[in-house]
Amino acid sequence: MAVIESARALLVDPSDRVLLMQLASGRISLAPTESRKTFWLIPGGSLNPGETFEDALVREIFEETGLRLKHPGQWIWTSPKHIVRDGRPVDTLARVYIQRVQNFEPIPKALTEEERDSFRGLRWWRLEEINISNEIFIPNQLASLLRPLLTRAWPADPIDIVP
Repeated sequence: MAVIESARALLVDPSDRVLLMQLASGRISLAPTESRKTFWLIPGGSLNPGETFEDALVREIFEETGLRLKHPGQWIWTSPKHIVRDGRPVDTLARVYIQRVQNFEPIPKALTEEERDSFRGLRWWRLEEINISNEIFIPNQLASLLRPLLTRAWPADPIDIVP
């Protein structure tokens, strides 16, 4: 079975807020029985054929947020995951990069038809807001994973996380 590879960016502003994207489940579902629930995740997306993780990240962040990154940032997490896509189980592998950015108003620039169907918005989140929210976040333990990134040095080598 082929693995779908993706690149995602944890963008952190000067106030330690992170930019997250809200999607409604559809083509990619959280569970086979769920219908159009919304969830928040780190912006980014799948690699095109022949594309590197870093090139995909820069492209996806521009398409989804309007921000033109000068570089991908530091690779901090690897997230292998099993999902249901188009009604079929598939394996995915995401690399998550982090970098500090200036605060900006995120505006999608080039969403595909499929992305427009599931896209619900972008929002800057504080760690405390994620901690107390009843929203669904991916990865599920996002708040606990973010805490050390906002208070200590970033890991020198990427760590595997569980979505």
